[in-house]
Amino acid sequence: MAEPVPTREQARQLLARVFGPSTAFSILESNHGWICREMRPQETRPRTGPPTNLGMGSYVVNKHTGVITAHSSMGLEAIGKEFDQTTEAGLPPQGYQVYPKQRRIHLTRVFEDPNTIIYRVHLTFLANPDSPGITQDVEITKNPIRHRPTDRVSGVATSWAYAQSRSTGTWPAEGTIEQ
Repeated sequence: MAEPVPTREQARQLLARVFGPSTAFSILESNHGWICREMRPQETRPRTGPPTNLGMGSYVVNKHTGVITAHSSMGLEAIGKEFDQTTEAGLPPQGYQVYPKQRRIHLTRVFEDPNTIIYRVHLTFLANPDSPGITQDVEITKNPIRHRPTDRVSGVATSWAYAQSRSTGTWPAEGTIEQ
């Protein structure tokens, strides 16, 4: 469960727990959050050309709740200002939540032929694990990659299964994704 993160050091500790201790972040303080961007080792930056972190997204650690949200690649100051404005207005942040995880998606293959694969996909909301969740079948056309139904959970399941098939050479029999 997330807890308040009032200090920069607590933000660093939380980021290390969520993203791993070897990932370093630059951290900027705003009124309601810690705006963070992963720092790349200096040796990975070419001597000429643009910095290697251009286009990298940022994270915000909410000081009051400890929830981490992913944000765009805008400047840290702009993200901090936007985060403070939405927080003060009582609106949800512009980013999507990455910690704590909100849902678990479990896939089980129920059918496969050379052109199609069908997974039974079960969605569990982690905030309410005793709830029955949602189960549906997702049909994936292998070439070109398409899926039915076209909702977000089916898209996540399809992307994950496709990535697994690309790395191992076979479509997985089952798997679990937490988001």
